[in-house]
Amino acid sequence: MSEKLFKRWPHWIGYVAVIWSLLYAGMHLYWFFGGMGYPFQIERTDDHLFAAMITYLPQTAGGVLFVIFCLLGVFFGLIMQNHKKVSIPRWLLVGYSWGFAISLILFIPDINLIAAMAYAFLFKFAFNWQMGNQIICIIGALLWMLTAVAYQRKIRNACVYCGRTDTQGTLLFVRMGNLFTIIAALAPLPYAITRFAWALNIPLGVSSQFLADFSTLNEAARVTEWAFGFLCVGGSGLTLGLIQKWGEIFPRWFPFIGGKRVPIMLAVIPAAIVALAVTAAGFVFTFQFLSLTLHFTTTDSIILEQLWGAVGPMVFWVPWGVFLGLSAIAYYYRRRGLCSHCGRGKKTFTPKSPIKGINDYVEI
Repeated sequence: MSEKLFKRWPHWIGYVAVIWSLLYAGMHLYWFFGGMGYPFQIERTDDHLFAAMITYLPQTAGGVLFVIFCLLGVFFGLIMQNHKKVSIPRWLLVGYSWGFAISLILFIPDINLIAAMAYAFLFKFAFNWQMGNQIICIIGALLWMLTAVAYQRKIRNACVYCGRTDTQGTLLFVRMGNLFTIIAALAPLPYAITRFAWALNIPLGVSSQFLADFSTLNEAARVTEWAFGFLCVGGSGLTLGLIQKWGEIFPRWFPFIGGKRVPIMLAVIPAAIVALAVTAAGFVFTFQFLSLTLHFTTTDSIILEQLWGAVGPMVFWVPWGVFLGLSAIAYYYRRRGLCSHCGRGKKTFTPKSPIKGINDYVEI
């Protein structure tokens, strides 16, 4: 029953997005009237260098803003579920859905989510309400993205389950999948190189004094640098699996599962999670980097005084996250089979990929 319900997601996802918006509007209305637990407020004494964009707004302003946006989401979301024609332009409904979703990803999370994911590999993990709220917002963003996808499929008379039409050719995502994946694999390498250099006591992008002080303040600094560097390199290698044969069929030397097909979602879901976290953190880093480089703001922080080495490599995180997400989408569309609802989808031969090991066909 649950599996059948999940497969019918285009019919109920919009209502879930509306319910999420209504509940989150209620939370911000509570905070607007002075309720405890407002998640975007930071103490001025804290040296919170990379706060989420929304923390720059007062609690009352942030509350009003979210209540308005969420209630608009409820209004537009209900209209999108109505099959009758409405006077509101379709482009406005689609644009608001995507805009709301992207805003929830870029302006709400800070660097804590990606930091928690990275430090988990060092068996360190801290969780608080601020991070919980960021996860809630990312879930809301995913709901609104899927709502927009389902609505766009409906208004162009495509299958709401797979998005295919009778005249559709190979999707652009599939044709560009190789390029997306290569960019996503290269983007984290500047950060990895910097971390490896620091681990080897090479002050790449920073002063020798900074590196010495940084190592003194954190006794495990060298171990951390090696770990973060290898995480990026490992992630880069796994990303290439999205266009390699071993990303579709487990190598035969794998115990128990060697030679079996890789479940599509086993690759797509982790890639999507990392893509969202990296994009959100990268946006915060890029904003801080540009604001300091262009002298819009100033700081006395020792880290940001070494701007190009300490923060510069993270400017590549936004393209890393964006193209990783696009790569995951391309991987999904390439490997999906026949639609069980409309029966569309067939193997179409394409020119051989320059990447050794990738299949010579895609599924549309």
